[in-house]
Order: sequence, then structure tokens, then C-alpha cells
Amino acid sequence: MSTESTAVIAARPDQASLQRRAGSDSARLLSLYNLYRTVLGLVILGLGLAQATGAVALDHYPSELNALAAVWLISALLLYGRLNLVEGAGDRGPLAVVLLDLVLLAFLVRLGQPLGPGLPLLYLLTVAASALLITKRVTATAVAALATLAVLSDSTYELQQGLIDANDMLSAGLLGSLIFLISLLLQQIAGRMARFEELADSAATQVATLEELNEQVIAHMTTGVCRVSKDGRLTAINQAGAQLLNLPGTGHPVDIGQLNPLLTAYISRWQAGHYAPASPFKVHPDGKPLLPELVRIGHDFEPEILLFVEDFTPVTEAAQTLKLNSLGKLTASIAHEIRNPLTAISHASQLMNEGQDEPPEQKALRDIILTNTQRVNEIIENILQLSQRRQPRQEPLDLLAWIRLFVPEYQQGQNHTDCVDLLAPESVGTVEFDPGNLRRVLTNLLDNGIRHAGEHTGQFTVTLSLSKDDQAERAHMDVIDKGTGVPDAMLGRLFEPFFTTSAGGSGLGLYLCRELCESNGATLTYDRTPDDKTRFRVSVPLQGHSS
Repeated sequence: MSTESTAVIAARPDQASLQRRAGSDSARLLSLYNLYRTVLGLVILGLGLAQATGAVALDHYPSELNALAAVWLISALLLYGRLNLVEGAGDRGPLAVVLLDLVLLAFLVRLGQPLGPGLPLLYLLTVAASALLITKRVTATAVAALATLAVLSDSTYELQQGLIDANDMLSAGLLGSLIFLISLLLQQIAGRMARFEELADSAATQVATLEELNEQVIAHMTTGVCRVSKDGRLTAINQAGAQLLNLPGTGHPVDIGQLNPLLTAYISRWQAGHYAPASPFKVHPDGKPLLPELVRIGHDFEPEILLFVEDFTPVTEAAQTLKLNSLGKLTASIAHEIRNPLTAISHASQLMNEGQDEPPEQKALRDIILTNTQRVNEIIENILQLSQRRQPRQEPLDLLAWIRLFVPEYQQGQNHTDCVDLLAPESVGTVEFDPGNLRRVLTNLLDNGIRHAGEHTGQFTVTLSLSKDDQAERAHMDVIDKGTGVPDAMLGRLFEPFFTTSAGGSGLGLYLCRELCESNGATLTYDRTPDDKTRFRVSVPLQGHSS
């Protein structure tokens, strides 16, 4: 999968990541509460300094408040330095901080009478912080109970000292009730927020899991998937797409025009609104046939175009298998119907040929009959061999050594000596091929080349060239002749069965050669050389490399 395609897929949140995220939220809240503690300590210390310098005149201002402010500031500074440690202790860390603040607040309320009667309201902030920081509701409620007890105890003490009357106890009771109410309310809110966060995390986990599953499916599927950008390039290419399109990698965009003109024309027609069926194309002559398909996805205001590329070889193989099965049934039916009468005609022609006194015209007619019966019998033999083709018995062949033995053997059976010019400057390596299949393929190609060269130039010679393509890791066997070649209008039917450009041909030779090559993992192609000679190329993977 390319970098661009995987960038949109979120990392799947696991339990550890969820805990880290919850911990970071708690740490931020604890840090915010500690900031309040710092400000509170600074305010108290500032009032003490103002009282000492005479900037503020407060009656009966106790000096112990300065020590209390110092304790608050020191504890706040220590908490800043140990924030992660306190947060990592679970409920015990925030509980220790809150309990310390309750003690300090109790002293502040008792000693801070000159500051005003509103100091007990500070209990509300501490209790609110405990309800949010402490996860156990029993513990948070206990903190609220301690704060309420501190308020009531202080009010009771003041009542005993005559500082307040019985009516003021109502305010203390209301404050205690408010402390409990805020604690319970914030506990409910915190609990709901935690549940909502768990639901959100669960939904995010499911979405990320589905996206990860989608990524793995796309990465491991055999169909190539690419995104077609607006500037005519392929991006977000999966691994199968890179292999089918013969690309070095999946991380870089590829210009569509560099792949194949048929693919470029198909995409242009599709974008113009002409949704005609696509035709198979090849990225390189020896490659697999590929079938493209375009799909539009996304919203109307920002659509995306996906290109799916499938290997068309299984379809062609299925069609070929169907064709072979049909030929097999055909040959089974015609073998008994044609071969026996054909043998009788051939035998009768040979018996008639034994006559001594006969006109030359009659002998020529018998020769015509005998020649055509042999030709029909050859066609039947080829069809039978095609329909009864067995699995090849591949074995490792040193291609150069094998061809050096094959060429003299082939030339011994020819009417023209030295009819094959072998060009093999160096060894190309070892291939996997059925020797009998390779001998039949080269024999057929050499026979055709010698015949066509002789008809066109009068010189019955061909060139058999052996070369190696290091980049494609394939060996090439080229049969080159000086014949007229195949007309451009007939190139599409060159390897079809029963198609021939020769009056005496059966139209099955090249078809059989291609079938034998494909059954051995090789390819048979036709083209013209730079000096305009006819060339049939057998391209076979070197041993240890796939086609």
C-alpha cells in the first residue's frame, strides 16, 4: 500500500493508548487545579507582604497566614515537579493533594477572619476538584463529607465562642448541603463524560479496525487498485497494482501515458462520458494481458476515480480450455469419419501408381490425389495432437548447450545444408522447458522461416539468435528470416487456429507453437527487426524467476 493511501488510516487505538489519553486528561485537570492552589498561595502571601509594608491595613492580621501561604506554594511547586508521579498513583495522588488542601483550608478559615466571611466557599473548589479527579465515587463523597464536617465544626466552634449566633448555623448547613450537591453533581457529570469517552473510543477502535481490515484486504488482493488524479497520474497504488503494471514501487505517482496508449485512450473516453467496455492491454510485449475498469466514488462535489486492473490471463486460459475441449470433441467425431476413407483413398492412389503404361496426365492426377490426402491427414494429426496435449515435462536446460546440439540435428533433415545461422555469443543461463516441446516449437518456426525466405529471396537460410534480457530476467530465442512477413491487416489473426497466409499451410503450426510456449511459461511474439526482417521471438524466464 502506498504512503498516500495509508496516511488516511488512523492507528488502531489499543488499551494502552486509551489509558494514556485518559491519563493526559487527568494530568491537565490536576495541573489546572494546582495552578489555582499556586494563585491562592500567592494571594495570601501578597496580602501578608502588603500588611507588613503598610500598603494594606488589616485589623488583627495573623502572621501565621504567611507560613500557611508558604506551605501552599511549596506543595504546589513540588506537585509541578512530581505531576506525572502523582497522576500515575491513581486516586491516591489527587486524594493526598485534596486532603492537604482541606487541612490548609481549615487553618485558613480559622485564622483568616480578618480577610472576610467568605473563605469557607473555597471548600467548594476543592470538593469540585476532588469529584473530577478521583474516580471512585465513595472516596469523592468522603472528601465532600470531610469538607462539610470542617465547615460545621468551624461554625460550631465560633458559636461556642460567641462569635456567631444560632441563625448563622443555617448558612453553614446550607454551605454543607451545597458542598454535597456540587460533589454529587460533578461526579455524575464526570461519570457520564467517562462513559461517553469510552463509547467514542470504542467507536474509534471499530472504525480503525475496519479501516485496517480494508487496508489489509487492498494490500493483499490480487486485483490492482489505483487512484486516478485529475492531472492524469496514478497514485495510491497497491502492491498488486505495482506488480501487474510492472512498476518499481508503490510510493510514487505514475503518468498514465507512460504505461500503454490503449489504457490512456480508455481513461480519456471514460472521463468524457463514453462508458464503453475496455479492451485488454499489455504494459510490455512479454507481459500479461490486463483488463482495466474505472469506478467513480465520493461525493458529487469532490469525486474520486479508482482504476481496477485485473490479470486477464485466467479468462484467456478458460476460453482456450473451452476451445480445446471443443476441438477434442470435434476430433473424436471426425477421426472415425475421415481417417478411414482417407486411408483407403491414399492406398488406392498408391496401388494405381504401380501401373506401367499410363498417360502422364493420369499419373499427375494421382499425384494430386496423393498429395492432398497427405495434407488432410497432416491436418488431422495436428488437431489430434492439439486436443490430446499432455502436461509438459519441464526440466532444466542450459539453453546455449541445448541449441548447439539441436541445430546440427535439425540441419541433417533439411535439403539445404547450413540453412541455420546460429548467433549466440555467450551463455544466457538455464531455463525450465520441456525438451520435446521446445524442439517442436523451434522446428516449426525454422521450417516457416526457411520456406518464406526461399520464396522471397531464393536463399533458404534463417538466423537463430540467442540473447538475454537482464532487466526482465528472461532469455530470448529469435528466428529471423528475410521473407515478406505478415501484412499489418492480418497481425491480429496471426496465432489463430486455421489461419494461414500460405496456400499449402494448415494454419495450426503457429497456434500449436504458441500453446506449447504458454504451457511452459514462455511467450511467442511476432515483430519486425530494425532492418525490416521478420522475427518470431520465444521469450522464456530464466530458472529461478517467474514470468
